[in-house]
Amino acid sequence: MELNIFNEVKGFRVPRKRLNQVFASFLKKEMVGKGSRKEKGSATCVNLVFVGRGRMEELNKNWKGGDGATDVLSFGFEDGIGEIYVCPEVAREMGSDLVNEVLFLFAHGLLHLAGYTHETDKKYTVMMEKAEGLSQD
Repeated sequence: MELNIFNEVKGFRVPRKRLNQVFASFLKKEMVGKGSRKEKGSATCVNLVFVGRGRMEELNKNWKGGDGATDVLSFGFEDGIGEIYVCPEVAREMGSDLVNEVLFLFAHGLLHLAGYTHETDKKYTVMMEKAEGLSQD
């Protein structure tokens, strides 16, 4: 699996080394030898795109029916490509440390691409714990 990182946010310094570490940890812990649920939802290429508030609002409205900007969105496509969009401006509002919050959001998006959801309290807890673990490895 390949990771491509794109930055559309002027002045935001992408923590590439740490993002690659999260990605490697994700591949090792969540993708190697796992069950069909995760293999079915997995991508062969992940594009991570850092976007501004306006672009995130547009993506959220057009693809998720949401109102306003959100911190992270992930999309899995049938051709094996997954895309994760992170808005550093919103992430900054969510966490005390921007880099750690960005790493957490990236891990969260990866878990969605692997088939995880957070539609129940139990699934939410599992997903948040996994994202926290991946982002701190």
